[in-house]
Amino acid sequence: MVLDTISPMFAASDFWMAKWLTPFWFVGVGILLGLVVLSLFLALAFLLIVPTRGLEPARKSGTLHWVALALTVLLGIGIGGFLNSGDFRRAFFVKGEFATEEWLLVSVALTAMLGSMVWALLFCSSTRFFGELRALLFEGVGFAMLVTLGTVGAIGLAATPWVDDPRSVASSIPQMFAPSTRTLSFTLPGSTSPEGGKLQKLEVQYDPSTLGFTKIESNRRILIADASEVDQLRFAAVNIDADAPKVWERSMGPNKSPLPMVGGAEVFAQNEEIDDAEVTFTLVSYPPVPQAISILLVAAFVTVFGLLFFLMQSAAPKIAAIALSAAKSELSQPLPKILITIVGLAILLFVFLPFHTFGEDIKLLKDCGITLALIAAIFQGVWSASTSVSDEIEGRTALTLLSKPIHRRSFIIGKILGVFWILMFMFLVMGSFELFAVAYKPIVEARENSLDIPMWQQCHLEMFQTIPGLALAFMEAVILGSISVAIGTRVSMVANFAICFSIYVLGHLTPVIMESAAGGLPLVEFFSQLISAIVPNLNHFSMESAIDADVGVPWSVIASVFVYTTIYGIGATLLGLLLFEERDLA
Repeated sequence: MVLDTISPMFAASDFWMAKWLTPFWFVGVGILLGLVVLSLFLALAFLLIVPTRGLEPARKSGTLHWVALALTVLLGIGIGGFLNSGDFRRAFFVKGEFATEEWLLVSVALTAMLGSMVWALLFCSSTRFFGELRALLFEGVGFAMLVTLGTVGAIGLAATPWVDDPRSVASSIPQMFAPSTRTLSFTLPGSTSPEGGKLQKLEVQYDPSTLGFTKIESNRRILIADASEVDQLRFAAVNIDADAPKVWERSMGPNKSPLPMVGGAEVFAQNEEIDDAEVTFTLVSYPPVPQAISILLVAAFVTVFGLLFFLMQSAAPKIAAIALSAAKSELSQPLPKILITIVGLAILLFVFLPFHTFGEDIKLLKDCGITLALIAAIFQGVWSASTSVSDEIEGRTALTLLSKPIHRRSFIIGKILGVFWILMFMFLVMGSFELFAVAYKPIVEARENSLDIPMWQQCHLEMFQTIPGLALAFMEAVILGSISVAIGTRVSMVANFAICFSIYVLGHLTPVIMESAAGGLPLVEFFSQLISAIVPNLNHFSMESAIDADVGVPWSVIASVFVYTTIYGIGATLLGLLLFEERDLA
């Protein structure tokens, strides 16, 4: 009722601004939902302070870390079993075979995300954490990210009067977890006629706009049609052989559906054999607005990274102090603001800049925007690593810091996390510009080509196909930032930039180097394999192929890149610890 009052009868849904702002409304609502979940988590953690007071010695001794790790492993086993059962198992079948690698990668990624909730709940329920919470949220990078998320969420919520049917979107969210499944059975009498029995009407009621899965089974050969007479058919009839179920999913397209995919259509069936046919229809209806899943995905992103931010402060306060100090110091500099301004203005310019691609300018907008954000983030990451590590070592600031009860490994890990949160803040801002521009670009192209304004679903599709590219670019920047911190313990800023630039180039050329060296001189092949083993393969983080093909990035790919980033980030951290352990600071 509230949503209907805000947007009465959706009179503005035909306005071009409704097509543009509706996708951004999904993002804004998802962000606000994530912030609400984080608030509820903090309330729960606060209520658990007294019941978990006995865990305080375990927190200080480190025993609770092992307990949390054991719970995470058990959670991972449960997630793997859950994804290997029911309707989820079907999502990992490729050409009839179960894709074990994809199932494993998605399970690991989900375990890491949900495991963060377990860790955060165990460590954040303490009086010390809540005493530091105000400074965590309202100072430095925490406040910057909170303001960014709040601003984007407020803009999205302010677009509610232009949103097309927000009540249907809200009602679709619960249906994401419980799709409506119906099973209908019919008996078709046999016929001795050579032409088979008559086409009989079956009471099969369904909504083509929400139908997501169909399975038709019969013990006799039958014919499915949409009319009782051949000359009245609007769609081609479908033959279903005995004991050969006909299965259809929404991803196969409406043209391959055995049932007519138009509103008000009727279903008729004909038994082509002598014996009676037992026919079973299994229909699964999905939410009327499937795009509502994007609200949950955005909320999950905000929740997970918010919990990681809290967990850093509660589980490792010394590391958090170094990380937040480094991030706050970098935010006070003009460089992040300059880079964000340049990227934001460039992306807005790309919206109206003609690329002369015959109606495919949006592909170049996605590619150029993501690449520009990546370059700016890498530059900021290397700069931050140099100023917060190299300069502090040369200026003896690190010596003063390590004279306190802070270990060298805390210093390195804290600096890497400081760079991580700076990059996160930059991608939140630059990513918002990119998504805002991509959602508007279809409208611009329609006007330039004198076409009808596209539906909001098209703008939503283009915008949310861009999010995986931003996520991949962020993970690439994190890897290079981690490497920069590691080598920054030994080299100056200029050398750091040169090495990271070389790694960036070699990382994108690794497949080419391997292919050109295959079957050549043994020495050349050895060095090509050495480069591929040491230098990260940055082609894993590229979305250019998906953009060119106008397809989305599978979740299994994002999960595999997430695991790759985690492993390589740990390796870069260990390298930094090794280089810094024997470094003379005096």
